[in-house]
Amino acid sequence: MNTHQTDITNYQRIAKLLSKTHIHRFFKPDCLSLLPELKLRSEQKILDIGCNNGRLLFTLATFLEDCDLYGLDIEAKHIRRNQKRNRFNNLQFHCAPVENMPFQNNQFDLIICSNVLNKLPQRVRGLDEMHRVLKPFGELYILEGVRNEDWKQKFDKILRQSKFIRPEKKYLPRTAVFSKSYFIHFVK
Repeated sequence: MNTHQTDITNYQRIAKLLSKTHIHRFFKPDCLSLLPELKLRSEQKILDIGCNNGRLLFTLATFLEDCDLYGLDIEAKHIRRNQKRNRFNNLQFHCAPVENMPFQNNQFDLIICSNVLNKLPQRVRGLDEMHRVLKPFGELYILEGVRNEDWKQKFDKILRQSKFIRPEKKYLPRTAVFSKSYFIHFVK
């Protein structure tokens, strides 16, 4: 096993520990809940949509020195704050709406979207934009809090209308007290 594979294996162990010991939010699942689910490889380009305070990206940057990490958020204040805190050469932040991302087609190996899809004014357009910037065989991870069956059905309808096909869906355990964590994994 080479040094980088050892780093990834160590990362996966630490990710599981963080996700279990972190005190999760009460009303929606926490982005760190995704860590054990991510399939990380060396030299990936990773995009976190709706990166907010950058916590997931800053965590990933400590382990993934050979990956390019990008954060996207519509709130300029979040982007400015993250840029001031950023001490990693492989991490960038961009201010733009999800429905009109400033990235090239087929740019990312992995996209993470945590607690964002339910806030988008044009959800299907946002998903189609994620499809556009995702490389062939790239992976999209979506995590949303689902409080009732109505929202789950609405969410499933939105997914069916997008360009993504055959998602893997499941609930993640213990990631929020008042809502289930609906996890969707797509491969383009």
